[in-house]
Amino acid sequence: MTTLRSSSGTQVVLGRVLKGGGEALIYEVVGRRDVVAKVFRPAYRAAYPQKLQWMIAHPPLGGKRAPGLAWPMETLFVNGTTLAGYVMPRVDDAVELLDVLNPRRRAQVAPGFDLRYLHRTARNLAAVMEAVHAAGYVIGDVNERNVLVGRTAEVTLVDTDSFQVCEVRNGRRLVYPCPVGRLEYSAPERLRAGTGSGARSACEDTYSLGVLTFQLLMGGSHPFRARWGAPGDVPELGTRVMSGCFPHQARPPCPASPPAGVELQRLHPRLQALVQRCFVDGHHNPERRPAAAEWRAALEEAERALACCRRGHWYSGHLTRCPECAVGRRRATVARSGGVLENRLETVLARVSDAWALAAFVSATVVAVLLLTVYMGVQ
Repeated sequence: MTTLRSSSGTQVVLGRVLKGGGEALIYEVVGRRDVVAKVFRPAYRAAYPQKLQWMIAHPPLGGKRAPGLAWPMETLFVNGTTLAGYVMPRVDDAVELLDVLNPRRRAQVAPGFDLRYLHRTARNLAAVMEAVHAAGYVIGDVNERNVLVGRTAEVTLVDTDSFQVCEVRNGRRLVYPCPVGRLEYSAPERLRAGTGSGARSACEDTYSLGVLTFQLLMGGSHPFRARWGAPGDVPELGTRVMSGCFPHQARPPCPASPPAGVELQRLHPRLQALVQRCFVDGHHNPERRPAAAEWRAALEEAERALACCRRGHWYSGHLTRCPECAVGRRRATVARSGGVLENRLETVLARVSDAWALAAFVSATVVAVLLLTVYMGVQ
């Protein structure tokens, strides 16, 4: 077993690997069930010792073990001086946000997560982001894999060492930018600038929050997913995002329309307004995007306004009828229509088959008579 030394001087013995990634491994800590160790591989990024030291000394939410964040608690060293990683709180009995926002995966790992829990998950994510921003941090790499969701919709952000940190030293601000990011959750201004280019703003985080909230409440669909109404290849997602091609706005700047079954009207009216601010108003002016606190408050209101139909479907109370039941009725109608058409088609095919058989018999008879006539003439 590998033994490292913590910044407090204690020995930390690494157990089995819990999770692996391209830049680090997560280990059990022998004799500790409340923490894990994140060990960088092959080496840490530049300035990480100073960055982690600042994060450990200035945790948001009032402490290193605050709920919602797998925050660095103490650094780990090999040979006493070389940074190897850090210790952070252990998160058990939770799944990645990807497993929650994807309907098929959710049915397998969290079948009890109905629309109430999806609203609550988005609300809790917004609340954690609000606290992170209040402490002066920017998450930067917000995506569906670095958010863990528990059974009651509590969320925990992991990979917090990639956060953008602003250290104040001797009256000067020293920024450690977030060096990573995912295209699907990157704001248009970040896509134009490049993932590792310069400092980020909290507005970029709230754009990512808008994407994840949309996916959670709209069946996993990305907000810029669309039906393309022009010939030729459909532009890539990043291109559509940078051009502001949001299909749910009144006049999209491109030949795009919402995909089938993704109706913005299903959302609570207050959420609809925030979605428009996030992806339309905020496209050219990021400051117009809703802050995390606005998302949190709107999601709380939207959850309180949910209604339940007789079949147990939850939907926004501003709607006059359950949209899930309406979809079910349309599918049943299509199925019945399909059955009628299928029966009619079978009847037509049977008649055609009989007609072909009759035609073949007549043709064969005519040929036989002609051959017989020729034969009799030869005789």
